[in-house]
Amino acid sequence: MPIRVIATDIDRTLIDERGMLPPTNIEALQLAVAHGIRVVLATARRRQPTLDILDRLNIKATLVCHNGARMWDENGRELFHQPLDLEFSQQLAKLADERQLPLIFTIDEINFFNPRLSSGTPSTRLDHAPVPSLRQAVIMPPTRIVARGLETIHAIQPLLKDPNIAHIFQYSDNDGEVYSAVIAHPQATKENALSALCQLWSVQPSEVLCIGDAEADAGMLRWAGIGVAPKGSMQVALDAADWIAPSARFGGVAVAIHRYALSALSPGRAL
Repeated sequence: MPIRVIATDIDRTLIDERGMLPPTNIEALQLAVAHGIRVVLATARRRQPTLDILDRLNIKATLVCHNGARMWDENGRELFHQPLDLEFSQQLAKLADERQLPLIFTIDEINFFNPRLSSGTPSTRLDHAPVPSLRQAVIMPPTRIVARGLETIHAIQPLLKDPNIAHIFQYSDNDGEVYSAVIAHPQATKENALSALCQLWSVQPSEVLCIGDAEADAGMLRWAGIGVAPKGSMQVALDAADWIAPSARFGGVAVAIHRYALSALSPGRAL
C-alpha cells in the first residue's frame, strides 16, 4: 500500500545534533509533497521554532507540536490543543520555586522560566518570559513543562504518580545520559495526534511512514505502517522501529522516504 503521509520528528531526526538540516532531507520531503504525500512535523518544539524549520524546507506541512498537545494544519489553522491540568501545574511551579528547579512552563507559546536557573529553550524570537516566581506566573494551564537535568526529573517524580494527570517523556544524548524531559497531558502523544489527523484525511495507519529517535516517538513508530528510527536513536525508539536508517547527520530521513515512499511512486528515484 503506498505511503500517503510522512510524519517526522525534528531534533536528531530531520536535523542533526548540531542543528544542521541535510539538503537531501529537504529534497526528499519536497519530492514527497510534489507526489501528493502529506507531511507532518511531529515534535516537542513549540510552534515558532517548528515554523523556522518549515521555512527551511519550503513546503506546506501540518504541525504536531509539544509531542502532540497542540496541532496546526497546513494553512496555520489550529486543530487541537490539550493543555495540562492547572492545579497540577501550579503544584509543580510551587515546587520549582521552593527547590530552585530549572523548569520551563510553556503557556500560549510563551516560555516562562526563572532566569537564575535556566535560559529557556533555543529561539530566535522574543517569546521567552523570565520571571522571579513561576507560581505567580502559572495562572493559565500550560501546554507543556520542560524539566532540565536528571536531578530535576527525579525531584518532580512524586507529583507524576497519577498517569491520568500527566505523562513524562525523557530525552538522552548519544551516550545515553538523560538531559531533559517534557511533561504533557496524558492524551497528548504523537500517535494520538496522527491518529486524529488520519481519521480526518481518511488515511489508514498502514499508509503512514513515521520517523523519530526518542521515547516520545516510540508510540508513533509502533502505530504507523512503517516506523523508522535513525542510527543513534534512544533504545526505546530503536526497539519500536521496523527499520534503522542512517543517522540524522547522514540524511536518514531522506533515505527512509526514498526507500518506503518515493520508490513505490517513481522507480529509479530510490537511493
